[in-house]
Amino acid sequence: MNKAEEKINIFLEAIPWLKDFKGKIFVLKYGGELLASEENLKNIAGDIDLLCTLGIHTVVVHGGGPQLDAQLDKREIKFEKKGGMRIYSKEILDVSQKVFTEVAKEVRHNIDAHKVKTKLIPYEYIHVKRSKELGFVGKVTSIDPIFAKMITGHLVPIMPLFGWDEEGNLCNVNADDMAVSVAEMLGAEKLIIHTSVDGVLDDKGKTITHLDVDTAERMIKERHIRGGMIPKVLHAIESEKVGKIHIINGNIPHALLYEVFTKEGIGTEIVRD
Repeated sequence: MNKAEEKINIFLEAIPWLKDFKGKIFVLKYGGELLASEENLKNIAGDIDLLCTLGIHTVVVHGGGPQLDAQLDKREIKFEKKGGMRIYSKEILDVSQKVFTEVAKEVRHNIDAHKVKTKLIPYEYIHVKRSKELGFVGKVTSIDPIFAKMITGHLVPIMPLFGWDEEGNLCNVNADDMAVSVAEMLGAEKLIIHTSVDGVLDDKGKTITHLDVDTAERMIKERHIRGGMIPKVLHAIESEKVGKIHIINGNIPHALLYEVFTKEGIGTEIVRD
């Protein structure tokens, strides 16, 4: 009975959040390194199935950097980076289309296995301004309004990592940029960024559960926050239209559920106050 009671208590603890989040939108961003694992893909699909069952609308944004690196290495295609961002030539753009499409199909296949409807959003919905110093890379300027009408019922949109600029060039879009743009457009309740680390860490390597804007800015300035975590935290600081942004370790099975439906959480929640 103790184990049964423990399970029941978990549900009881989650009731306030279950009520608050019903009908709300969660944008879920998954790093490419996480999606290389079959176990992770299955856990992700299970989490999304549960959210849909609870009446929470989900939108998926996926990365694919490691998968693209592997294909470029296999084809002996060299590339450069600027400010940590890959410079996209036409050749790299062509390869990335094939790679990211396959990643999206893998995500879709696993979600579909739960009898949850999905839709791969076409590139034509995404409009960007090209950052020419990065080649064929763009920042999202707008998303076709028809997209917002899809956020109903059990349909899970899976976003592309491409969009069209004003000159008709297809451009890659950074996954974090896409996730923030979608979350802001929809006024999402939460943007949950799944990474391969436990969130933002303090000087002792312990996860900071709640991080306010002033502290985050100071930690970046003092280089306590470094590398790939910087743009994720900066996006959180700048995103005033999103309810809350969470950074969690997607390698932990069902980390999303721990973060959202328990008092303690499991990652870092960026708060404005």
